[in-house]
Amino acid sequence: MKLKGQVAVVTGAGRGIGRAYALRLAGLGADVVINDIDLESALEFDEELTAPTVMDEVKNLGVRSQGIEADVRDKSAVDAMFQQVLAEFGRVDILVNNAGGMAGDRTRSFAASMPEEDIRATFDRNLMGTIFCSQAAAIPMKEQRYGRIITVSSQAGMRGSPRGFYASYSAAKAAIINYTQNLAQELGPYGINVNCIAPAYIKSGRMIAWNRWDLEERQQSMSRDIPLGRLGEPEDCAKVLEFFVTDLSDYVTGQCLSVCGGAIRFK
Repeated sequence: MKLKGQVAVVTGAGRGIGRAYALRLAGLGADVVINDIDLESALEFDEELTAPTVMDEVKNLGVRSQGIEADVRDKSAVDAMFQQVLAEFGRVDILVNNAGGMAGDRTRSFAASMPEEDIRATFDRNLMGTIFCSQAAAIPMKEQRYGRIITVSSQAGMRGSPRGFYASYSAAKAAIINYTQNLAQELGPYGINVNCIAPAYIKSGRMIAWNRWDLEERQQSMSRDIPLGRLGEPEDCAKVLEFFVTDLSDYVTGQCLSVCGGAIRFK
């Protein structure tokens, strides 16, 4: 219960990796605010919950929880969300910027030809959402002179994609890494650590649906590029989150940690 008495906000926590983050934080004793643009998004990808909602799952672990539907691309909505959190809990100790994902048609996501609307939509969903939430969380954290901000990039943000595919997503995730480094420099004197997680292939409901990972042959093919021999699970990312939000990482800030099973040919 290292986080007992602390309050965490996790964006995009209605399902998948975000849900795993929320449950890990709750298991460590934190009260957890579940943010998503749709708090019932698990239904869309047939993800099974152990209770009617993620908020209920968190409460079943013996801590408080609040669900807030808000679009992190909208600064006014983000500011209102944090005001609501402060009104309910009185503080914010941890922010996990998990909301993101690629926007637009993947078949036209090449670097030299991706449409402007897809570029802007992807940057809004990933980079701008991260910036808006981090700025809002930094206000109470600076007053407390303590906080942990976790951003979420991707292996795609750390290298070029084959043939320049997924270029808007890769660029947005690369920008998150740089923003993390700058934010860590600014907020360090206030006792706020800022770090980044960069997953590779993680078996969330959305990724299974997009890539047809339910097919055994497809999973085996992708796993051959991963030295540890398997695709990642949401809990693999949640374990790294635990490191970043507890005293284990007191002297770690501005870093990006890959959660990739050793993959060096991410594609």
